[in-house]
Amino acid sequence: MLPRGGPRRLGDIVKLPLLKRETKDRIGEIWKGYHENRTNAVGRAVEAHHASMLLERAIPAPTFLFPVHREGGHFMLLSQFQKNHVLFTYLEDFKKNPAFARPRLTLALHDDLAKDKGIVLLRGDIEPMLSKPESDHLITQLFDTYLVASRYFAPTTGPLNFTQSPHTFDHDAYLRAYPRRPM
Repeated sequence: MLPRGGPRRLGDIVKLPLLKRETKDRIGEIWKGYHENRTNAVGRAVEAHHASMLLERAIPAPTFLFPVHREGGHFMLLSQFQKNHVLFTYLEDFKKNPAFARPRLTLALHDDLAKDKGIVLLRGDIEPMLSKPESDHLITQLFDTYLVASRYFAPTTGPLNFTQSPHTFDHDAYLRAYPRRPM
């Protein structure tokens, strides 16, 4: 389930021909600045090879769990990869009816500049259930979980194990090891 009206293309968000004239570093600055004061969206410039590895590793492990810690406890979001998009849905909603589980954070990896500039622009559209700092933390953890080999291949707590051998996934150990967002 992608955002209503389908995923937005990069050209719908920025003037792509003008952006292509800039250096890789300047593109990252522009993208970050564009999203800085928006409460309902986050933006990051990602090295193209990191985005590529993320998407490659998502093929055998397309879903994973991410806790969101708040005072007094936590709730779980389920990440689901769909091509160049990652949807974070409330786990309880997904359990009730996967087809109607509404994304709370929708990430789009725009690879329009990957070949020429070596950069992928990530945009996250945030639903009111999540704060911008929580969304930033989820994005950081998504990349760390899929790109850091020791986390991705962890025998009882990694996404590969979660997908391929869910009966051996150690939920409690995963929660204990999961990095909390600095307050």
